Amino acid sequence: MEIENLKKAVNILQNSKYFSAFIPEVRSNIVMAKKDAEEINDVAGIPGRITAVHDKPRVFTEPEFGASSHMARFVLNIMKHDPSKRSVMNIKFDEKIINICEKLGLKVSYYDRNGEPEEVKNVEGGTIPWGVEIAIKKVGEVPDVIYHQGAWGKEPSIVLIGTDAIDVAKMAICISKLFNTIKGPEVLFAPQIEKSIPKKPEISCVFCAMANGEPEPSKNILYNDGENMVVLNINPYTKGHLLVVPTKHYTDLTELDSNALKNLFKTVQNSLILIREVIRPDGVNIGLNLGEAAGQHIEHTHIHLVPRFNIETTFIGATTNTRIIRENLDDTYAQYIAKIEILDNIQVLRF
Repeated sequence: MEIENLKKAVNILQNSKYFSAFIPEVRSNIVMAKKDAEEINDVAGIPGRITAVHDKPRVFTEPEFGASSHMARFVLNIMKHDPSKRSVMNIKFDEKIINICEKLGLKVSYYDRNGEPEEVKNVEGGTIPWGVEIAIKKVGEVPDVIYHQGAWGKEPSIVLIGTDAIDVAKMAICISKLFNTIKGPEVLFAPQIEKSIPKKPEISCVFCAMANGEPEPSKNILYNDGENMVVLNINPYTKGHLLVVPTKHYTDLTELDSNALKNLFKTVQNSLILIREVIRPDGVNIGLNLGEAAGQHIEHTHIHLVPRFNIETTFIGATTNTRIIRENLDDTYAQYIAKIEILDNIQVLRF
């Protein structure tokens, strides 16, 4: 079971165009332990680790047990505190990555290798148990992310922690997409204040770029009838978060005449039906923000449809007013497209 889970996780990583930027100089490894694992041979990993070839993540051997002593020791020490957390992966250290993790609501902790006691340094493999223990004590539970900023001759590192290898891989891809898309943490998406950030900062209005058919920003359009678009939010609050956007650049709801309003809210109504059919939520928030103080970060008027669930958890959990999305956008897009006939006058723009 662990080997198959790792194979799927490796496939997720290798199919990402973003993850190679996360591979450190010592390379990455992802491991998954058996239930009740007690020793290194109870933990499966990647022989030779995960490397990058021509800026693409690459694995050249099949997962096997006992393949990574370093990450195996890490997960074994994590499991002493929380047996459900059976997978870890190391990635490069970058302050921006830590910032993204914190903004996403992940529980982050750390240890300082410069404070490592001599009696720990003198024991082979002693750093990991000591570091894990310190990091857990800082937050009172097993965090989602543990990092250290290195020491003499030691590369800084971040370790992602999850229930299985697939969840850890998805976590890494989610973070890596934000890392590569967002220009610096000062404009980092905060889930409670929705932002749709264009990939290219020179685009003055991402929704106008979509309406004009520019390929990169248009790739998440589900529907465009020439007057209104239905767009998959690139920074969703929950799975399936949609935006309904007029193709004309209105900056306020009062600028729409009665006919435009009717067609806009007809599209909202049909989008609600689509969400209920595809996502099957327990509820849906529908609303729009007008003005920066209200949380509007793109002047172009747009309406949010946010699926809500009685229990809103993810592969690593959620904290108040923050969410991590378990499913990637491409998977959600494909599910919507399969039911797209629910929307009238369909004109799919997928690049």
